[in-house]
Amino acid sequence: MEIIIHQAILHVLDTTMDAPVLSGSGMEMTAEKTAYFQYHIEKLLASDDIRQCRPLPDSAFKNELEHNHDFVDLSCRIAGVLFDYMHAHTTIPGADLAVVDFTRDGEPWLGILKLNYKNGYTHYTENVEGAPVNSIIQQRACLPSQSGKVEEGALVNLTDYSMKLLEKKFDIDGHKDFYLSTVVFQYTTAQPEKKKLQAIQEAAVQAVQENYADQPHVEAQVAMLIANQAADNDNQVSIQQVRQQLEEEYPLAAVPFDDYVEKSDVLEAPEQPVTVTPARIRRMESRSIHTANGIEVKIPTELLNSDNEVEFLHSDDGSISLLIKNVIL
Repeated sequence: MEIIIHQAILHVLDTTMDAPVLSGSGMEMTAEKTAYFQYHIEKLLASDDIRQCRPLPDSAFKNELEHNHDFVDLSCRIAGVLFDYMHAHTTIPGADLAVVDFTRDGEPWLGILKLNYKNGYTHYTENVEGAPVNSIIQQRACLPSQSGKVEEGALVNLTDYSMKLLEKKFDIDGHKDFYLSTVVFQYTTAQPEKKKLQAIQEAAVQAVQENYADQPHVEAQVAMLIANQAADNDNQVSIQQVRQQLEEEYPLAAVPFDDYVEKSDVLEAPEQPVTVTPARIRRMESRSIHTANGIEVKIPTELLNSDNEVEFLHSDDGSISLLIKNVIL
């Protein structure tokens, strides 16, 4: 995946003030600033909590995207709508708003990153009786660090106006609710990627267990199947490819898998791939086994069914012993 930053602009949305501080032009892009935005865009694209969204028919935001090709003016309009709503609902944290024009693998995208303020500390120096005295002072408006996390943001594919949205619920007029999808962007909301991935895994596991009752470690085998697919497809998993692999490895499970997918309340758009973070892929590639006395053993998933490497021994009293073979210390 190649992310190229073309331009970026920053607006100050400090809700302790009566109006936003809007930039009149984009910032000068240095290597450090480019790296900062690239990191956070890549992290959003790979987030488990990202939601795939589509514009509603009357979305004013989509209409603005279609007709306003002035990057600075477009960013100011987004900032204005966002600030007005934040100012009216003070439970939403103040932030700087970064609007980023970038391409992803050659396709045009618009990034809208709400950089929520964090408290931090730095040093300051003052003169006391003619001598310098160093101390610390609290900074109320610190931005997320380069290795930190953007809590709210949207990435819009400008070819079809689909959106990858990360949003949080805040207390709005007495109840917790989203506001980015419903008010600012007027887009549909969908389940987070991690819930869709879990639904795919559960459907596959149930389908295999029903038709291959004697198959051991089904959950681990399905996890490995999905992890391999994600690793080979730019962190993407599709229901169609999972079904194809089930048909090859567990042919009797393919049709039941279709039924479970169709009945799922989470998988609303089965044709859309699901994003899997690299960290989750790594977790799926191994299984941790914990004993009653606190010993933990982590075994690569692909070895669980290899009798030449590990073996699970079932005792008459119901306990299970783990035999690890070919160990070289």
